[in-house]
Amino acid sequence: MAYLIAIVILVALLVAFLVLVGFEERSGKRLLAGRRYMLDGKVERVSFILQHVDWGAFSADVARSSIERAAHDIAHGSLIAVRALERFLTRVVRTLRTRRDVPLPPPSVSRTTATVTYLKRAVQRTRRKSMDIDIKS
Repeated sequence: MAYLIAIVILVALLVAFLVLVGFEERSGKRLLAGRRYMLDGKVERVSFILQHVDWGAFSADVARSSIERAAHDIAHGSLIAVRALERFLTRVVRTLRTRRDVPLPPPSVSRTTATVTYLKRAVQRTRRKSMDIDIKS
């Protein structure tokens, strides 16, 4: 069905073109002459450009500039991500440093630890006294 509609439209356009050309030949006038001459000039210019452009060099230049732009955008995005991470880490470090300024309460000492520490110091004192006695003799 879609093909049939396309064919009907194309046939209608062809008939309309033939009627227009026949009318212009009989009357000797060109309809919308100014606009059609401008359109003809633009079509000639586009045709000239299409025939004389080095398409290999043009496509290479477009590919090169596209790759450069993509690399620039990737580098810019990476830089933005690194800066965002830097700001986040700076805030975390600042928060941690301000929390460390508050003095911590002394750790609680168990009875076992206190007893071991007392005995250790007592042994060190007796050793010092015995060393003092040995040195004097």
